Amino acid sequence: MRKQTGLFRLGVIPVVVMALVFGTVDGWAQGGTAAPFNKVTVSSDVAKRTLMKAVINADTARAIVDACVEWQKAQPGNVSIAIFVLSPTGQIVDSHQMDGVLPIGAETGLMKAKTALYARSSSAVVAQRFKDVDGRLIRLDLGKSEGLSYYFVGGGLPIVVDDQLIGAVGVGGGNADEQCAYQAMVKVLGPQPPLATPPPAGGAGAGAGQRPAQ
Repeated sequence: MRKQTGLFRLGVIPVVVMALVFGTVDGWAQGGTAAPFNKVTVSSDVAKRTLMKAVINADTARAIVDACVEWQKAQPGNVSIAIFVLSPTGQIVDSHQMDGVLPIGAETGLMKAKTALYARSSSAVVAQRFKDVDGRLIRLDLGKSEGLSYYFVGGGLPIVVDDQLIGAVGVGGGNADEQCAYQAMVKVLGPQPPLATPPPAGGAGAGAGQRPAQ
């Protein structure tokens, strides 16, 4: 009996260790529970130095990037994408470009993230809000002095945790960019607000996530 107990203990220890190790990789959101604010933002020590706490941390940004790439690879056709995760002040915290992304895909992915950061809403919502050409033209240069932008194509989402903006994500080059960003955030951060309903096909705001729009 003692021998069996010892074997049981030896068997349990590796399992616990493995759970702890893998838990650090995929442990942001648990099922339908949102990831804790302190887990996905910079540490208190970093916040003391920078005087900013509501900033996505590097591990979480990398997890969102990896989750988006993983989701994209699982889609039919496996279209290449570029993804950017920005801090609330517009700096790139993490990014990745899959093989085969055209330069315009990388550029628009960054612009979508900047749009979500600037407008505090998805770039698809921005596209729907300003549907006509005149409404878009007068806004094309807005935010550029701050390194932000307005880009009227879906694929950019703000990253909000506990009602605090901690960053933004933008995906470009694919054919389902907004879904890629959204599914990655659900996996890493937990439940997210529903995406905006796309306009009818052929409308002025159409093209969010479609490949020709980048």
